[in-house]
Amino acid sequence: MTDPFISFEKMAELYTFERDWLFEKFLVKLNTHRHLLLTADQHWGIQEYVKELGFQLEEKHQDIQICYVDVRLAQTSASFLKLFQASLFHKFQELESLGDIYSGSLNTLKLPSIIARKKRIRVGVFLSNSHLFHRYKDADSFLRTLRLYFQDQKKCIFCLYGNDTSYIRELVHTPGPLSGLGQLFELRHDPTKHRSASVRRIFHDQNKSIAYTTSIHMSYTVDNDPFYLKLLAWHALIRTRNHCTEKTVDEALNDLILHFEHHFRRIVEGLTIKQLSFLKASIEVGYKLCSEAILKAYQLGSSSNVARIKQSLENMDIIDTGSHDAGKHDTVFVDPVFRKWMKIRYFKIDSVPLSHGKTLK
Repeated sequence: MTDPFISFEKMAELYTFERDWLFEKFLVKLNTHRHLLLTADQHWGIQEYVKELGFQLEEKHQDIQICYVDVRLAQTSASFLKLFQASLFHKFQELESLGDIYSGSLNTLKLPSIIARKKRIRVGVFLSNSHLFHRYKDADSFLRTLRLYFQDQKKCIFCLYGNDTSYIRELVHTPGPLSGLGQLFELRHDPTKHRSASVRRIFHDQNKSIAYTTSIHMSYTVDNDPFYLKLLAWHALIRTRNHCTEKTVDEALNDLILHFEHHFRRIVEGLTIKQLSFLKASIEVGYKLCSEAILKAYQLGSSSNVARIKQSLENMDIIDTGSHDAGKHDTVFVDPVFRKWMKIRYFKIDSVPLSHGKTLK
């Protein structure tokens, strides 16, 4: 029997990926009751990625309700059973009386299918930090039992996810105690680039809707900055009657830019002509700012002068020359909305139509 493991690199060799191809595959697998085990390096945002999976799964399939259980909160198999039960009854409070029957026993693991049958729904159980199961003294025997209970349940979906460690591989690979429960996928991209789950939740809670692609557009509009993304989402929500469109997002961005305009003008008033020229070059060109042509076109002086300008702007927390997001660009603006304000309002490099008929210039 081969290990239920497919690396992201291997899949890239086998398939030509379209955007979000793997994400959509996960949704299909979960909807057809194929359990998943997902891992990623610690800083790659596996928690947020899976929350987005869960949110979309519930949104697309009204008969699915998902309960999240954090394995980190349990130190032993006995405490996990209590946590498992408490998490389910927190989600399905109307069935809490069932706890008296199953409390403390392995039959607690049957609760998802019992809840699904009583409520005539499908129940998803998503176990975060599953790489920590190895801490249990009886990990192997307990997880073999857990696998058997999970595999036998009807109308249930199980997704285990956590950090990519040797421990979780040992648990999942044959002959590990979780082998056969589901397929293990290693995520090799950065899920934190898409914060759309939180955006979509804001709209959902207000009985409004926003498409996944629109929420991604909103996230990229403010360079995935969590502070500005939440503000932009609320501005867009105010403008949305039923369904938020990309046009609504652009109008909300105008609101955001105008809201901070006084603050941004005060920042600019404290900058020198050379610093402003450098920022304009950063916006218009973005890279190779020390080339002879750029130095001459933007009157930046020498390359050593550019280095001093960079350092001064970095000390003022306006730019970041060491950002991982810089890519081929020499600098990244610390404040993405300030960058957009400078581009549209201050330098007038391009314009965005305002909702009341005027144009940002």
